[in-house]
Amino acid sequence: MIENLAATVSRTVHPLKRAGVFLSVFLLTLVPSRLFAEEGFLQMSTATEVDERGRVRIALTLKNPRNHPLYGIHPMFHFHHSKSMMSMIPRLAPGESVTLANTGHPAVIREGRYPIVVMAHYRTRPDEESPVTQIHLDSFYFGEQGESVIEGRIESSVSGDQSLLQVFLNNNSTSFKSVQMMLLLPPELVAEGFKGIMGLNLRPGEGKYFEVPVTKLKGKPDRGYPVHLMLEYGEVRKHFSGEIPGRVVFGAAWREGSTMAQLAGLAGLGIFVFSAYINRYRKMAGV
Repeated sequence: MIENLAATVSRTVHPLKRAGVFLSVFLLTLVPSRLFAEEGFLQMSTATEVDERGRVRIALTLKNPRNHPLYGIHPMFHFHHSKSMMSMIPRLAPGESVTLANTGHPAVIREGRYPIVVMAHYRTRPDEESPVTQIHLDSFYFGEQGESVIEGRIESSVSGDQSLLQVFLNNNSTSFKSVQMMLLLPPELVAEGFKGIMGLNLRPGEGKYFEVPVTKLKGKPDRGYPVHLMLEYGEVRKHFSGEIPGRVVFGAAWREGSTMAQLAGLAGLGIFVFSAYINRYRKMAGV
């Protein structure tokens, strides 16, 4: 495809402009192919039913949209304050789908929004050393709907073999909130100082910042890993929840999808430089 594009450019574009386009095409070829597969290789969807007594049933559908099989698919549900492991699927053929039923969610009492997080591990080859970790987010409502007023973001910085999660939270309301937090990490990572469920109090309009050092288990690959911070709080008989997604990076930054913006900026800079050169050439030639 790139060769066809280059041939078309060569026939139709002014030589100086052509050089700028070739630079852009060349920079795009430097982008690792994994950057275009941030959603992962597995399609995941959930459908939730809640009866009048608050009992929850979740149907999880897994589908392989690839032209090659997936191996050792092992999904696990993360609910508020609990986990529920599902059976491992040895192999999913191309185009094949499987639906699993889960009734492990605790019965809900308070009205409001409840998060569903599915973390699946699988391999793209039978002999692949480290599995791919993919996360699916969803939620369901029980009774009256309500949205969390706690907002935030997660950033990360790399320092040697350790990465630092930088968490920013803000209470966008006029009332006090006592928030419970749970940090979800892939099995390859370990958080220091953040175990299980942790509490945080936020006064009206208050913002807070904290850091979580994260280390990678020995022998695990340098790459980007998905992380999620689950937030929950209650008010009288209502329940509110939210999720803050993030990504922690280990190793060379160019391997990570978060550098797409940097590469795009580099391509834009190249085009800008060549455009300036073209304008200068036209002025000198009197075009």
